[in-house]
Amino acid sequence: MKIVLASTSAVKLDAVRAAFGDDAEIITVKAPSGIAEQPMNGETVTGAFNRIAAAKKLVPDADLYVSIENGIFEEKGHDIDRPVVVVARATGNAEVTFGEGVEFPHDSVEETRRRGFDTWTVGRVMQEQGLIRQHDDPHLDLSGKSRAEYLRDAVKKAAKALS
Repeated sequence: MKIVLASTSAVKLDAVRAAFGDDAEIITVKAPSGIAEQPMNGETVTGAFNRIAAAKKLVPDADLYVSIENGIFEEKGHDIDRPVVVVARATGNAEVTFGEGVEFPHDSVEETRRRGFDTWTVGRVMQEQGLIRQHDDPHLDLSGKSRAEYLRDAVKKAAKALS
């Protein structure tokens, strides 16, 4: 099976390999999301679908296309970072899966909003504030579980939903 991952991120590639196995031929492509550096709410889903569309143009003959986009969702007064995984068949049907989330401090989200979601991420602000050690994996310090684990779980869930 030929799978195109709409990213060149090593952590996302690992998640796709874990979900689809070593027998899958996985091609990574740099596919733009067309959204802010720090997506919020529905913009996250839009970014994931934008990446799928870009990947299909770059590699039109794949069996599956996978896109992973993290974003902050405002849920019942809390700021939850969660991955959105889109797995699309070449025929067009797509499965959208929301992964498990991690609550981010509201003050950090608001400071990022003040600086501009177009160029700042909450992870970078939290690292600057001394709340986390690694801006691209705030999940580990906040929950004890790495971003890589959250992504693997979300992609496995998406792959299972597709079958």
